[in-house]
Amino acid sequence: MLSIVWLVARTPLPLAAAFSWLLSWLWWTVVPVRRRLGVANFRAALPGVEPGPPLRQMVRGLILGYFELFRELHRPGTVTLAVGGLDEIVKRSRGGEATLILATHLGSWDLIGGLLVSRTGVPSTVIVKVPRSKSLAGLLERVRTGYGLDILPNSRGAMAAIYELVAKGQLIGFFLDQRLSRGIPVPFFGRLALTAPSLAVASAKTGTAVYFLEYWREGVGKHGCAFHGPLPVTGRIEEDTAAFTLCIEEAIRRRPHSWLWLHDRWKGAPAGVA
Repeated sequence: MLSIVWLVARTPLPLAAAFSWLLSWLWWTVVPVRRRLGVANFRAALPGVEPGPPLRQMVRGLILGYFELFRELHRPGTVTLAVGGLDEIVKRSRGGEATLILATHLGSWDLIGGLLVSRTGVPSTVIVKVPRSKSLAGLLERVRTGYGLDILPNSRGAMAAIYELVAKGQLIGFFLDQRLSRGIPVPFFGRLALTAPSLAVASAKTGTAVYFLEYWREGVGKHGCAFHGPLPVTGRIEEDTAAFTLCIEEAIRRRPHSWLWLHDRWKGAPAGVA
């Protein structure tokens, strides 16, 4: 795996873009891993929209994003990132105020998180689901921490660690767009989806402001992102979790080619229309 990483980190981005396009085409036509699930998810969420082009664009962007991730580590400054709403986040950090971030699996999420930390210096921790593969988990942790991003596994006891990070004035990222088997059911594209209440709980318990971080691709080696907020919160866990999920849904509707449709987001939730 290390030899592959070495090669990826030294691949020129135009060549990486062409290779990513080829792999996305092969995925759609020859090796359709999870293609059926992606198509089913897309059609259920966005009926009337042809899933083929956006799903192929999603896979191409996903692959290219990791080429950019390793290339940027090898040669800093390769990737450009335009950031909106950053001044307020930096001001909060310098004033010792924590910030809770609603994040999603849009675009190149690992790349954007790392770039924000390395280029702003804002102490940040992201709560992640650890892959089952130990080698992959170790690689991702080395890459993320290589950018200066701290990692908190999404496991029992994580909330206590989150409260400690809030007390330290850190920026803390929560990904709520993946299924959590012990989550609460809230509407997502018209169907109930089991969703982590952790962000709503942390906000209610600590009174810390919540911002939504949206990010997107603008070209090969070019990305944009923006902080939106502070988001309105009520302190009622289910209501706030539903509002956060709606925020994610609206961002996906703006760029449906950007979200990770290959995850079985609605599995295990109560049946019926939300």
